[in-house]
Amino acid sequence: MNKQVIVLSEADIQSIINGRRVTKKVNDEQVVIRQSYVKDLVAPVTIDRYNVKDEVLEKQLRDIRSIAQNPFMEGYR
Repeated sequence: MNKQVIVLSEADIQSIINGRRVTKKVNDEQVVIRQSYVKDLVAPVTIDRYNVKDEVLEKQLRDIRSIAQNPFMEGYR
């Protein structure tokens, strides 16, 4: 049995992470690659060198932590 390999560029991977679909051609047939609609039930077992993080969520969490550490900041209620 022949093994098919689909090669993804960094831009393709970034597109998938951000919820877009990537279409590749394998043996004259279109293959659509997308992120799963279902979250994993368990965290990955291995510790990877690179992790995917939501930058908007990370900024919001930093802002919340900053407010919590300094409750006397102007505008805090």
